[in-house]
Amino acid sequence: MYGNDVKEQYNLMSHFYNVLYAEVGAKFYEDEFINQYKDILNELPRNSKVLDSSCGNGVKATALKRKDIEVVGTDISEEMIRLTEEYAKNNNLTFPTKQLSWQELPFNFTEEFDVVFCCGNSISHSLSLTEMLTNIKSLYKVAKKGGKIIIDTRNWDKVLNANLRFNTSNIIEYNDKRYMFTYIWNLNGFNKISNVEILFIEIIDGKETKCKPLKLDFMPFTHDEFMLILKECGLKVLKDNFHIESDNYSVILEK
Repeated sequence: MYGNDVKEQYNLMSHFYNVLYAEVGAKFYEDEFINQYKDILNELPRNSKVLDSSCGNGVKATALKRKDIEVVGTDISEEMIRLTEEYAKNNNLTFPTKQLSWQELPFNFTEEFDVVFCCGNSISHSLSLTEMLTNIKSLYKVAKKGGKIIIDTRNWDKVLNANLRFNTSNIIEYNDKRYMFTYIWNLNGFNKISNVEILFIEIIDGKETKCKPLKLDFMPFTHDEFMLILKECGLKVLKDNFHIESDNYSVILEK
């Protein structure tokens, strides 16, 4: 089930999570995020409140705070919360953070956010369609009436059609060390728990290597199933940029 297993998997990622961002740099991802959602962010009234409900290493929440937006960062993993606080501090910024699962959100916040983000393919860590419905209903409960909920996801239709098995990165420098990483996809079909093994390979003196294996559980789902769940939650779809050939897609929803 979504919860302790995924939480511990992300806790084990520790600084290796930042290695995934190091190829082009965290600031690149900040700018990309803000540019992608600039229309919504520019329309926010003064004193609006935004939730980053799967804040990871804090890149998106920090980008929002850099624009003087009141943001709260939450994540199921205390290690991801630590990385978020560290990244914000390194950028001379601060904002509230809390270690919470999606299902815990309504017990901590009540219909107070103008925008709720759930990005980084995080919703795929719902390990059944029923669980996904419950998780998205939790996002619904903490958004204001008329508020926006934004969810992005990997395009699992494309991934499973391609029967993807391996991805390998270029060599990346992070904290004076050199790494490359390989994704090994263990896919069991739609609506079935699957996982990806991530092998982080540290290259030492150009000739020796050290390997750190990690794993993340997720559940692939079709775009059509996702749309049905969103409608069952009572959400109005304002924008859906799904295309069968795209690697990822996002939906902008209104409560």
